[in-house]
Amino acid sequence: MNTHQKGLARSGVIILLLIATAVVVLFLLPTPKPGRPAEAAAAQAATSAVCLKTPADFSSPAVLASSAPASLWKGWTYDRSITLSAIPTSALVDQPLTIRVSGLKPGEPVTLRASMPDYQHRTWSAQATFIADQDGVVDVTRQAPRYGSYSGIHAMGLVWSMLPQNVKNPREILYDPSPESASYPLKLEALAGKQLLAETTLTRYLQAPGVTKTEVNTDGLVGELYTPATPGLHPAIVVLGGSEGGWLSSSPEAALLASHGYTALALAYFQGFQSFDPRLAGLPQMLMNIPLEYFTRAADWLRQQPGVDPKHVGIIGWSKGAEAALITAATFPKDFQAVITFMPSSVVWSGIPNGPGPISSSWTLHGQSLPWVNPVINPAMFSSGKPLVFLGPYRDGLKDAAGAKKAAIPVEKIAAPVLLVSASDDQIWPSTLMARQIMQRLAAHHHAYHDESLCYAGAGHDIAAPYRPTNASVVATPGGSFAFGGGPTAYAFADRDAWNKVLAFLQTSLH
Repeated sequence: MNTHQKGLARSGVIILLLIATAVVVLFLLPTPKPGRPAEAAAAQAATSAVCLKTPADFSSPAVLASSAPASLWKGWTYDRSITLSAIPTSALVDQPLTIRVSGLKPGEPVTLRASMPDYQHRTWSAQATFIADQDGVVDVTRQAPRYGSYSGIHAMGLVWSMLPQNVKNPREILYDPSPESASYPLKLEALAGKQLLAETTLTRYLQAPGVTKTEVNTDGLVGELYTPATPGLHPAIVVLGGSEGGWLSSSPEAALLASHGYTALALAYFQGFQSFDPRLAGLPQMLMNIPLEYFTRAADWLRQQPGVDPKHVGIIGWSKGAEAALITAATFPKDFQAVITFMPSSVVWSGIPNGPGPISSSWTLHGQSLPWVNPVINPAMFSSGKPLVFLGPYRDGLKDAAGAKKAAIPVEKIAAPVLLVSASDDQIWPSTLMARQIMQRLAAHHHAYHDESLCYAGAGHDIAAPYRPTNASVVATPGGSFAFGGGPTAYAFADRDAWNKVLAFLQTSLH
């Protein structure tokens, strides 16, 4: 597996649409008939959602510039012993840091620079220049930078504002650590202009020490199982990635969940961009007619593993994996005691074929394709020269009132609490609108569980675990580029807030 293949496999959420849709959908998908204008307007109004705004103090005050001027350092001697400390020195990637510089003179400026590698050995970095307080201290948890890569007071601003260095379009590249490594180094430096004052290197764990990873290739199931380090029975979670395929995109969250005490199975359900891996040879090549029985078989297998509490099994999915999680939990309600979805769908959509061929559903039950809805593709979007935006085609697909009703996921049949996470600037599909439709359906059927929907204003299709670079709202691939949506600050807030609420939700529903 070379680094280019790893990057494709891990780069995201509906990435296959860029290739498959361009080849197939333009000519083969039937155009849905829209509902009557009054019905469409009513549906749009009914599904509007109030999203959580990024807190006002999260991005203010603004920095004066990205780099401090040379004149800022004039007159300062830095003749004291200066200390750079960061705690904890080793921690999970979803845990914040306390970064401090001490020994400065009151009012003395200092630049903090953070850097770390990705899976292609590129360096990602960010910097921020602060003014020492009256005690000669800079503490990033309570001080905002005067200059730098981010603004406002953020303990982890030096991480989420990082950009890849020495690349042409740094805001079109997603950060990914090496999938073979359980940790990576985070280097911190304190500088006065170009003068190095102090430095330290921290360890950021992708999975906690003692968490074990086991390859799964049994009973037709393919993936990676992450087992907590602590003894006793643990709740378990099936973790599903999106239309990129394989398990590489879901393994980071599975590793983190295991680090928080859950046995987690990062489950591959089709090959996608991991088709080069012989371990996936028995799975469908593309996201088309995937049996729902595959997911419930995974849950059954998970319940039988040593150290798993068989009465507490959840399922979590991103994008197409969220669609799979909802339809599976609705079809097999006894199998799951918690359902979490990021960028969910309220309906079953068409599958994503590989080249010309008949269009069918994404999912099957008892060998029969489930009813599905088609996105409405405008051929002009592929010739504009701009990043591809799939939001419109999916939103227009929902206007086929009859088709959407037939393909609606019967979420009211889920015998567990449901947590939905969506974003107002999702440019892949209308996750906020569809999350609202899901909640309305649950309420209309008096769903007897505590369900919750979280929507984040200004974030896009890539909300994930916190404290990672949030630079990319447009993602470049060898075949072109496509839009995720969202901005760095909004993602930083959404990642942190959503992940903390996911952990709280799991603590309530799976214990």
